[in-house]
Amino acid sequence: MRRKLRILASLAVGALFVYLFAKRLDWLEVWVDVRKAQWGDLSLAGALIVGTYAVRSLRWRTLLGSMARPSFMALMRATVIGFTAMFLMGRAAEMIVRPAALSVKERIPPSSSYATVLIERVFDMVMVVLFFAGNLAFFVLTREDSESAHLYSVIRITGLSLLVVSAAGIYGLSVFRSRRAGVLRYIERKLARLPQTISRGLMGLLRQISEGLGVLHDARGLAIIVSYTVLMWMMVVAAYVLVIRAFAISPEEVPVTGAVFVMGLSMLGSVVPTPGASTGPFHAATAASLVFLGVERNKAASAAILLHLVVFLPAMVFGLFYLVKDGLSLARLMHLGDHPTTLGLVATHDEPRQEPEADQPLPGVGLSPDLAAGPVAEKRTA
Repeated sequence: MRRKLRILASLAVGALFVYLFAKRLDWLEVWVDVRKAQWGDLSLAGALIVGTYAVRSLRWRTLLGSMARPSFMALMRATVIGFTAMFLMGRAAEMIVRPAALSVKERIPPSSSYATVLIERVFDMVMVVLFFAGNLAFFVLTREDSESAHLYSVIRITGLSLLVVSAAGIYGLSVFRSRRAGVLRYIERKLARLPQTISRGLMGLLRQISEGLGVLHDARGLAIIVSYTVLMWMMVVAAYVLVIRAFAISPEEVPVTGAVFVMGLSMLGSVVPTPGASTGPFHAATAASLVFLGVERNKAASAAILLHLVVFLPAMVFGLFYLVKDGLSLARLMHLGDHPTTLGLVATHDEPRQEPEADQPLPGVGLSPDLAAGPVAEKRTA
């Protein structure tokens, strides 16, 4: 019942944003703008987005390095399937489906990869905020009316506030990692009131996250993760620039700093949980930011529509291909992700369920990274 209510609420929110986005458009003009777009630029932008999935896969392998060494193709496959789930089922589904899709091909407990996906999200969030807030220092507003100046000051304050919150969040995660033993003991005492299965599962997940956060105290690992993250978001910015230029929007109207401005606001819109990868909020935020920069409303809407397709359609194509090829379904992967396996309670790959004894450690919990990885680590050690 609760899931149905969440679905209905997300549909209602999405419909509201679609209405706000579409109500003042001349759809004939939008269609003309789409037909006139430079499809070479759009294709190159799509290729860059596909490249970001490859970079994501390499970054994910680095985060998993202490636990397992999955193949690049297995990671790439799980990544595009995860983004397909995001488009069809919402952002939260990607964080469940992607680890489950990896566990189908690799001997990696979903609990381990789920923790790394959460850590990835932290890096992505912080990097987008850094790009957006840092860009505001160089961005020059060409419109001089008081209403635009006031709105821009609000946006700057919001960007700087997000930067402060991100910095505080990273510091908090670093403290959690350095004092994890005491923090985990405290949380474990608080969770003792919950049913044993739930408390053990949550503690297993928190331990996996604390292990993954070790990258914050590993100079080499942190440098690699940050490098991948910066490269990935630079590719995203380049894709935004190409889509904007595809509609004959000149650098004078929307410079590169303007494209970063648009990206930041569109990513903020994409946080709103609606079906179709934030269909509605993404379009409304993207179009509004382009109009704010002086782009004609219908052309801004055309760019927003195609930008959404460029960002998500490539993953949909590859993700559906792998789902059909491997005989999988998103429903099955969601079931695997929702299964207690995700919290490190049982074995994966359809093995018989084995509840741990009270005096035995949970699989992948409280063990060294090599032991927690299971057969993969044993093979490496041999």
